[in-house]
Amino acid sequence: MAGAEGAKAVSLVCRIAAVALSVAAAAVMGTASQWVAVDGGGSSSSSYVVSYSNYKALVYFVAAGATSAVCSAAALYVSAVHGKPAGAGGGAMLVAVLDAVAQGLLFSAAGAAFAARGVLAGDAAGAWGSGSVCDVAGAFCGRVSTAAAAGAFAAAAVAVAALAKDARGGLGGCCDL
Repeated sequence: MAGAEGAKAVSLVCRIAAVALSVAAAAVMGTASQWVAVDGGGSSSSSYVVSYSNYKALVYFVAAGATSAVCSAAALYVSAVHGKPAGAGGGAMLVAVLDAVAQGLLFSAAGAAFAARGVLAGDAAGAWGSGSVCDVAGAFCGRVSTAAAAGAFAAAAVAVAALAKDARGGLGGCCDL
């Protein structure tokens, strides 16, 4: 019985961490912007604002992070109120669906953000002159990286919470040892 209580505690702590990290990741990305002055020499100088909203993958990250935070919070609530082991009824199926949705959103959003960060760090000649967006907007790229890492950790927290939830309930049927 002590193992089941320990698994429940791990599941609840990971769910709390997932909610906090999802909200933090979405907030950091949602506020990622930087004003950049590009000196083209002479009279061709200009300025731009680099923002997450300029990149569809980063907009997706914010929406997915916020949605996964809602799913994780709902799973936390159902797990805490209906604290029965998996397979014992009381919302176990709802928690499993919420976990799957949150994991899918968080892992895909983190992948999109890391990919966008890779593109931003690459050669982006054009309006930015020679070099990359990250060469002229380093703080922006730092926030993108921080948000993506928080999103990846949130996804891992949801995965551990789901595994701990399943561990306390047993596998059931012929496979339960």
